Amino acid sequence: MTKAFKRDIVNGFFWSFFGQFGYMFIGLVANIILARLLSPYEFGQVGIIMFFIVTAKVLTESGLSGALIRKNDATERDYSTVFIFNLGVSIALMMLLIGFSGVIADFYDDQELKNILIVTSSVILINAFQIIQNAKLVKHLKFKKKASYEFVAIFTASTIGVVLAFYNWGVWAIVIMHIVTAFLLTVLLWVFEGPVSKIIFSKTSFLNLYKFGVNTTLASLINSVFDNIYQLILGKYFAISQTGFYYQGKKIQEVPIKIIKSTTLGVVFSSLSKLQDDSKQFNKYYLRIVKLFTITVGLICLLIYFYAQNITLLLYGEKWLGAVFYIQILIVSSFFYMQEMFNRVIFKVFDRTEKILYLEIIKKSIQSVSIFVGVFSKSIEILLYGFLVTSIISFFINYYESRKVQNNFSWHEIILVVKVALIGIGTALIGSFLNRSFEFENHESFYLIPVLLFIFIFSIRIFQVSKLEKDVIAVFKTIKK
Repeated sequence: MTKAFKRDIVNGFFWSFFGQFGYMFIGLVANIILARLLSPYEFGQVGIIMFFIVTAKVLTESGLSGALIRKNDATERDYSTVFIFNLGVSIALMMLLIGFSGVIADFYDDQELKNILIVTSSVILINAFQIIQNAKLVKHLKFKKKASYEFVAIFTASTIGVVLAFYNWGVWAIVIMHIVTAFLLTVLLWVFEGPVSKIIFSKTSFLNLYKFGVNTTLASLINSVFDNIYQLILGKYFAISQTGFYYQGKKIQEVPIKIIKSTTLGVVFSSLSKLQDDSKQFNKYYLRIVKLFTITVGLICLLIYFYAQNITLLLYGEKWLGAVFYIQILIVSSFFYMQEMFNRVIFKVFDRTEKILYLEIIKKSIQSVSIFVGVFSKSIEILLYGFLVTSIISFFINYYESRKVQNNFSWHEIILVVKVALIGIGTALIGSFLNRSFEFENHESFYLIPVLLFIFIFSIRIFQVSKLEKDVIAVFKTIKK
C-alpha cells in the first residue's frame, strides 16, 4: 500500500467514525427526550411503520450503490442509470404503500397507522435523490463531507421533533423528524455535491452493475425483513406496546453496533476492494483488523448487556423497563452478527455475492422455524432466544463459506471468537456476583466498570489471546507507514 493510500484509510476511519458517532449521538439524545415525552404504544406504532420504510429503502437502493463503489472505472452513465432506476422503484414502492395503508391499519386494528404510513412513505422517494451522491462520497473516501451533511440534517430534524413532542404532537413528532432528516440531507448533498450530471439510462450499464447488486439486494432484503419482522409480530400477537419496548431496545443496541459497522465495514470494504488483486496484502490486512474488531465488539456487548437495566432507567425511566430483556438478547446476538457481517466483506470484494444470498436463505430458514415456535408458544422469551441461536449458527456457516472463497480455512478465527465470547460471559458472571455481594443500588453498579475492564483485559492475557495486542499495534504501524 502506498503512503497516500494508507493516509486515505486513516482519514476515512477517523471521519467515518466521527460522522457516525455524531449522527448516532444526536439521534440518541433526541430519542431519549422523545421516549420520556411519548409512550411505548406510540413508539410501537413507529416501529411497525418503519418495517415497511426500511424494506422499501433496501429495494430502492438495490445494491447498486455498492456496485458503483466497487467499480473502479464507474462513469457518469453508470451513475445516471442507477439514479433513474432508484427513482422509478421509489415512486412505485411509495404508491404501493399508500395503496395498502388501509389494509395494514385494519390488520393491527389501529386506524391511525393509515395516515402515519401515507405520510412517512414520502421518505422513500426523498432518499432516492441522495443515493448517488452518498455512493460517490464513500467511493472517494470523502467521509468528512459525508459526516458534516449528516450531522447538520439529524441535528436540525431532531430539534424539530423534540419541540413538536413537547407541544403534544405525539407520534407525529417522530414521523416529521424522519421526513425532515431525509429532506435536509438530500438538499445538502445536491447543493454541495451537485445533482446527477446526465439523465441517461443504459441497459448495458444496468446489467453489469446489477450482476453485483442483485445478490446483495436479495440478501439485504431478506435480512431486513427478518430483522424487522419482530416489530410486526410483537405488535400483532402480543401488544403494540411490546413493539415499542423492542423498538427502544433495538435503538440502544444499534448505537455502538452501527458506529462500528459503518466505520469499519464501509472503510474496510472500500479499502480492500483496491487490494483484491494482491491476496497476500489482503489477507495480512484483513486478519489483523478482524482481531481488533472482535475484541472491540466483545467488550462493548459485555458492558451493554451487564448495564442494560441501568441504562434503561438512566435514559428512559421506569416506564421503559420492559425494554431491558430486548436490549440484552439483541446485544448478545449482535456480537455474532457483527462477525458475520465482517466475513461478508470477503464475498463483496471478490465478487462472490451469490454466496451472501445463499447464506441468507439458510439463515432465514432457521430463523423462520424459531419465529414459528415463538409465536406458536406465545412466548416472547422463546421468540427472542430463537433469534440469538440463529445468529450463532449463522456466524459459523458464514465463516466456513468465506474461508472457502479464499481457500484459506483456519480454526484460528473461530477460536478467537469463542474465547472472546467465553471471556465476556465469565466477566459478566463475576460482575453479577460482585454486584449482589456489595448490594449496589441503582447506578452504584457503575463503580464496577473499571473492575469489568480489568477482568476482561486480564482474561485475554491469561487465556493466551495476548498476541492480539501485537496485531493491534501492527495494524496501526502498517497503516501509518
